[in-house]
Amino acid sequence: MTDTPGVEDAPESDLPRLLVEPPWSRRTPRGAEPVVLKGLKRPKTRAAESWPPGLREEWLKVADGYMASYAPLPADTDWAAVAEHFRSGAALRDPRGGERARRYYRLVMDGPGDLADELLADERYHDDWAGWSYRVPHKHFAARRGLAAHRLILNAAKAHPSGAEALVPFVDDATAQVMIGALGRVDEAARLWFAWHGSAAAPFVVPEALRKPGPKRAKAEQGLALIAREHGSGCLVEAARGYGEEAVAAVEALRTDPLDQYPDDLPEWDEETVRKLPRLLLRGRDRALPVTAVRNFATMLLISTPEDPYPGCEQVIELCDPGSLAEFAWALCLNEPRHGLWASPGVQYALRRLGDAATAARLTDRMARWDNYYTWRFKGLTALDVLMAIDAPADGKLRHLDRLARRSADHKHMRRHAQGRLNAIAWQRGLTSEQLADRIVPDLGLDAEGSMTLDYGPRRFVVGFDEQLKPFVTDQDGKPRKTLPKPGVKDDETLAPLAYKRFADLKKEARTVAADQIKRLEKAMVAGRSWTAEEFRSVFAGHPLMRHIARRLVWSAHGVGADGAGPDGAGPADGAAFRVAEDGTLADVHDDEYALPQDARVTLPHPVLLGKEAVAAWAPVFADYEILQPFPQLGRPVHELGDDERDTGRLARFEGHTVHFGRLMGMTSRGWELGDKETGGFRRQVNLITPDDRHVMVAFEPGIRVIEPDEYAEQKIERVMLMTGRYSGKEHPFGALDPVTASEMLADLIRLTA
Repeated sequence: MTDTPGVEDAPESDLPRLLVEPPWSRRTPRGAEPVVLKGLKRPKTRAAESWPPGLREEWLKVADGYMASYAPLPADTDWAAVAEHFRSGAALRDPRGGERARRYYRLVMDGPGDLADELLADERYHDDWAGWSYRVPHKHFAARRGLAAHRLILNAAKAHPSGAEALVPFVDDATAQVMIGALGRVDEAARLWFAWHGSAAAPFVVPEALRKPGPKRAKAEQGLALIAREHGSGCLVEAARGYGEEAVAAVEALRTDPLDQYPDDLPEWDEETVRKLPRLLLRGRDRALPVTAVRNFATMLLISTPEDPYPGCEQVIELCDPGSLAEFAWALCLNEPRHGLWASPGVQYALRRLGDAATAARLTDRMARWDNYYTWRFKGLTALDVLMAIDAPADGKLRHLDRLARRSADHKHMRRHAQGRLNAIAWQRGLTSEQLADRIVPDLGLDAEGSMTLDYGPRRFVVGFDEQLKPFVTDQDGKPRKTLPKPGVKDDETLAPLAYKRFADLKKEARTVAADQIKRLEKAMVAGRSWTAEEFRSVFAGHPLMRHIARRLVWSAHGVGADGAGPDGAGPADGAAFRVAEDGTLADVHDDEYALPQDARVTLPHPVLLGKEAVAAWAPVFADYEILQPFPQLGRPVHELGDDERDTGRLARFEGHTVHFGRLMGMTSRGWELGDKETGGFRRQVNLITPDDRHVMVAFEPGIRVIEPDEYAEQKIERVMLMTGRYSGKEHPFGALDPVTASEMLADLIRLTA
C-alpha cells in the first residue's frame, strides 16, 4: 500500500469487530440441508393501510403521457347518473378505454366517496385497469381512495408485475405474495414495501422462507433480510413465534442478519493490487487502518451495489477521514479488474458514497475521453448517475455535465445524454439550457474586481486575465512579471507554497473554462442570442471571470428603452452599441457613459448586423485601448451571396473544387456534420443544419472511407445545395437564409476551398 510517513496503524483493539473479523472469516460450510417446514398456515387478516411519509402526496401529483385521455368531466356532471351507468352494467357495452375509462377514472378521483368506493368494489370493471399502461392511475386510485382501491390494484398486479408499484401502502397476505414475487422485477417498490411494513409484513413471509428450496423461498429469504436490515432480526423471530418454536429455530438459522448478507464468491485480492491502494486514514489523520482491515473494507465495497450496499460499510465510513475515503474509492476504480463494465457495481457505489469534488472532476476527465464504442460496450452512461450522486457542490457537477455535453469524445451517446440531463435540470429551474450554462460558470475564487491576490508573506502578487482568460501576474506595485516566482527562503514557509500551488491550479481551471466559454459566446453571437439587462449584468459584466471576456467585445441593447443608432452609425440600426469599460461601467463609441435600460435585451452583434459604419467606428476605440478580442467580432470577415446565388438552391462557385479529406472532416469542429455511412463504409456529404432547420449539403466524391480515411486523400466537391429540411431533397433558394447564417456558411466554404 502507498506509504503515509509518520502515520501508524491503529491497533486492532481500537477497531470494530466487523473490520477485524468480518462475518465471512468465520463462516461455516453451507452444505447442510435447509430446514423445511410444511403446512404453515399464513394469517388471513384484513388488508391494512400504512403510507411512507410523503408518498401519498407524491402519487397524487405523478403524471404520464396517458393522463390527457382522463380529462375532467364538466363541473355540472351528475355523479349519481354516472355511477348508475356502471352499476347497471350499461357501461360494459361501451368500448373499453376511451370515454368508459375516462368516466370511471373521474368518478373515482372527483366523485362522492360512497359512489367511488362502490365502483372500485365492482369486480366487473377490474380487468379494465390491468396492464402496464395503468401504473399511474393505480397510484392515483390508491392515494385518493386508500383501501377501497386495494382489490382493483391487487388484481392488476396479478396480471402484470408493474401493478405491484401501487401496492406499497397496503399489507395483507395476498399483497405479501405479490411483493415476494416482485423482488428483482419491480425491485424498488418491493424493497420499499418490505422496509416500510417490517414486522407487519413478516408473518406473511415466514412460511414462504421455510418452504422447500426454490425461487420463491430464495426471494422470501431476501424479503426477511430486507426487513431485518431496517427493523432488526428480533421482529423476524417474533413473527416466527406464531408458527411455533420449530419455526423460530428455523428462522434463526437463516442468514437474515444484514451483516450476513454477502455472496458465496467474494472478491480475491492479489498483493500487486493491494500495494496500489492508498492507506486509509482515520478521522484526525493521525492513524490508519491496518492492511487486513483495509482488505476487509474493500471487500465490503465490492460486494455492494448502489441500490443495495453492504450494511457494514457505514460503520467503517464513520471511522475514516472523508478525504482519505475519496482517494481510496478512486484507487479502487483505477485498479479493480474489469468485468465488462467501466466500473463494477461495487466501485460505482464506492464512488457515489465516498467521492468528493475532486472525484467528480477525475471521473469527468475519464468520461470525456470515452468514445462511442467504449460508452456502449462498457455501459458508460451509468457513470452519469454516479457523477450526479457524488457528494460535491451541485453547480460543480452541472459544470461537469456541461463539459460532457459540449466536449465529450462520444458524440453519439455521452453528449446527448449529458445534454438531456442538463435540459431536464434547466426545465426544473424554469430556465433554458443556455441560461443554465450562463449561471454555472465558476468564479474561480476571484474577487469582485476579477483578480486574485497571492500572498507569499513578505511579498504579494496580483493575478489578472487576458482576452483568452489566460492568467498573468503583476507584483504588488503593478509591474508585470513573466510568471509567478517560486517561493524563496525569505517567503512564508506556509503561505508561499499554498499560493504557488493555487496559481498552478488556477491556470488549469481557467484553461478549461476558457475553451468552453469563448466558444459558447462566439456561438451565441452567430445564433443571435439575447439576454435581459439583469442577466447581462450578473453573468457577464458583474461576473468575476466572464467580465474579462465581456469587456473585450461590443454589445448591443435593443428594446423599448434602448436608443437607436446615432447619426454616425456607431451602432446597429435597431439598437445601441456599447462596451464594458475596465472599471465595470458601460461606454458608447465616444467613451461617454452608457446607461443600460432595465427593459432592454442585450445581444452580441455579428458584424453583419452591427454594420460597416459601426464596425469602422468601434475598431479604433479597441485599438486605442489595446483591447484584443477573444474571437473575431469587429475583424470578422463578412460574406454575402452573389446576386446570381440568391434565387437558386446551388452554390456553383464551390462545385468542382478538389479538397483534402482532412479539411472536410475538420468542418465538424465548426458545427457541420459528416453524412451517414453509405455502401462500402463511405461518407459522401458534410451537412449544416441552420438555426431555422434548413439543410446545407456539401456532396463530394469518391467519399471518405470510415476505416481508412486517407485511402482517397483528395475529394471533389460535386454539389453544394440548400434544402428545406434535413434530407428533404427539396431545393431551397440560398437567399432565404438570414444574413448572419449566410455569411458564416460562406466563410466555412471559402476556408474549405481556399
